[in-house]
Amino acid sequence: MPNVKYPYQLKTKEPTLQYEKFNNANFGYMLWPVVEGMACKGRILLIHGFGEYTRIQYRLMDHLAQNGYESFTFDQRGAGVTTIDGVSNPKGKTNEYHTFNDLDHFIQLNLKQCQTSNIPLFLWGHSMGGGIILNYSCQGKYKNDINGFIASAPLISLHPHTKPNKLTLWLSPLLAKCLPNMVIDTGLDLDGITSDQNYREFLASDKPMSVPLYGSLKQIFDFMQRGQKLYSNKDNYIGKNYPQNVPVVIFHGADDTINDPRGSQKFIDDCPANDKLLKSYPNMRHSIFSLETDEHFETVFNDLLQWLNQHI
Repeated sequence: MPNVKYPYQLKTKEPTLQYEKFNNANFGYMLWPVVEGMACKGRILLIHGFGEYTRIQYRLMDHLAQNGYESFTFDQRGAGVTTIDGVSNPKGKTNEYHTFNDLDHFIQLNLKQCQTSNIPLFLWGHSMGGGIILNYSCQGKYKNDINGFIASAPLISLHPHTKPNKLTLWLSPLLAKCLPNMVIDTGLDLDGITSDQNYREFLASDKPMSVPLYGSLKQIFDFMQRGQKLYSNKDNYIGKNYPQNVPVVIFHGADDTINDPRGSQKFIDDCPANDKLLKSYPNMRHSIFSLETDEHFETVFNDLLQWLNQHI
C-alpha cells in the first residue's frame, strides 16, 4: 500500500523538528507555539503511546495552539526519529530506567522554560504514555511541580480483546529477562484504535514509523507491569504517593478495546486527589485525541480545553 497522507489539515504553521542529545540518545522533539500575537496560557508536555511519534499528535497540538496553549512532545527512546548510539529507528530499544530518566530530563527542561515564561506546565499521556504519566504522578521526581496530570485511554489494564493468553503472561518475565532486546511485531489493531477510515488507511501505510508495530520484549513487559502497578495498587501505592493538591483528569472512549476503561475508573477511585475527574465517551474507541473522527475529536478536545481553562 502506498503511503497515505496524514488526514488532518493544519491551521497553524508546522514547527521545525528539533533534536536534543541526552544519555547516548538523540531525541527528536517539537515545541508548538501558540498563534502569533496570542497570549500563552500554559504548556502541555505530551507523552505518546506505544509505537507512536510526533506526527500522531499534530491535530491535538494544532488545536491547542489556536486556543492559547503551547505544547511540547518528543519521540521516546525506541520510537520515531530518535536515535540511540547513532542507530536510527531502534524500535522498542528502551527499559524502565530510561523511560523515567528521559522523562525527568524533558520535564526539567520544560519546567525551566515555563518558569521563565511564568506559565503552568501540564503533563499529558496517551495509552502507554498515560500509564507512564500516572505512575510519574506517584513516583516522579518533579511530580509536585506539575500543574495537572491528563491521561488519555491510559494503559492500566489491557482490554480482554487485547490481553495476551495466560501462558504468554506467565512466560513474559522470563522472556523479558533472557531476551530483553528481541523485537516482535505486536500487530496494529486498526479497528480498535479508531472508527475513522481515513486514519486507519494512514496508519496502515505509515511505514516504517507506525507499521510494523514493533516492540522489544522488555519494553512490552515493562509497560504491562506499569499498568499492573496502578491497577493492583499494592500497599496503597496511589493513595500514599499521589500529591493530593495536583488535579488529574482521565479521558477514555467507552468502546476502547485496547485498554480497558475499567482501569481508568479504578485509578480515579483509588486516587486521593482533591480534584479528580473521569470523562467517558460512548461510541468512541482508543485514540480519541489523535486518530478518531473529527466529530469525536471536537467533543473531547472541547472538554479538555474547558478543563485546562479551569486549572490555569
